[in-house]
Amino acid sequence: PPTPPRDSIRRQRQMCIRDRVKALPEGIDVSLQDIDYTHIEAGRARWRLVARQVERQAKTSILVVSSPQMSFYDEQGEVTGSLQADTGEVSEDYRKVRLHDQVVLENTSGYTLSTDRLMYDHDTQTVTTPSLVRLESSGVYLEGRDLVFHVQTKKLELNEQVRGIFER
Repeated sequence: PPTPPRDSIRRQRQMCIRDRVKALPEGIDVSLQDIDYTHIEAGRARWRLVARQVERQAKTSILVVSSPQMSFYDEQGEVTGSLQADTGEVSEDYRKVRLHDQVVLENTSGYTLSTDRLMYDHDTQTVTTPSLVRLESSGVYLEGRDLVFHVQTKKLELNEQVRGIFER
């Protein structure tokens, strides 16, 4: 069979790219599948984000994340906890993360925290939510609102409507 002219091949590639760009939803300028991003500071992993899909909002540059899973690391690079949710948003500089719907935070000490939304701020090293939170561990059940969790010190505060059960 005859070989198509080079110009024809170039036009076909350009049309294919245009078709893919046109296929993006309104207001989305980038859409990626199967994301694995590790945030590194001073040569050390600080946190890692894995997600099924990420779309960047054209106007705000916010990344909308489907099925996000995060891992947090200590100064020695050891995992200190993990976080997952149905959906989330990540700031353009990756320093602020908002997670929504079926949010579960687990730490290596055996605690599991669940809520409907959480916000992570890398600059303050805090995880916060005004929503109802349930905290469970072996023999401990707490629930309350207005959570502040300090990632580095591992200090957790529940500031409103706190109830709990401690069993031995």
